[in-house]
Amino acid sequence: MRLRDVHGRDRSLCVFYGLFGLAGTAVMGALAVAFVRENMDAGPYGVVRNFVHDALTNLASQFVYADLVLIWAALSAFMIVESRRLGIRYVWAYIVGAPALALCASFSVFMYVRQLKIAAAGAGPAGPGDVPPFGGATGRKGHKPDTVPLPSAGRRQA
Repeated sequence: MRLRDVHGRDRSLCVFYGLFGLAGTAVMGALAVAFVRENMDAGPYGVVRNFVHDALTNLASQFVYADLVLIWAALSAFMIVESRRLGIRYVWAYIVGAPALALCASFSVFMYVRQLKIAAAGAGPAGPGDVPPFGGATGRKGHKPDTVPLPSAGRRQA
């Protein structure tokens, strides 16, 4: 399925993910080029060595770097589960793409492809007007939500 075949909320999400991925690629690519130009005299291995050194120099940079590594691990698990559920091929490319380019770029591209798969399956998320407040239908035709009895106002729950 292509973007021109997608409509409604699925299309809006695809456009958002696509634009975010492009912006992430542009910003992070520009930062990467600036870093490489600044460290060019160190050679290819020196650039990587200097990057890792700079990323781990102080507690603030260690905090940001550790946070990115941990969220990358969690998002990798999410991408693997979703790719198996929706039949998205080459999930390894999105996972490897995060440290190779940027997490904001590779994850946005994954979410774009994921949304295309959801739209193709006809199981897009419900729109804001499709869900009545405080329960009710989920907006998907034929889906009956599980009902859970609410405690009455005057009784105490154990």
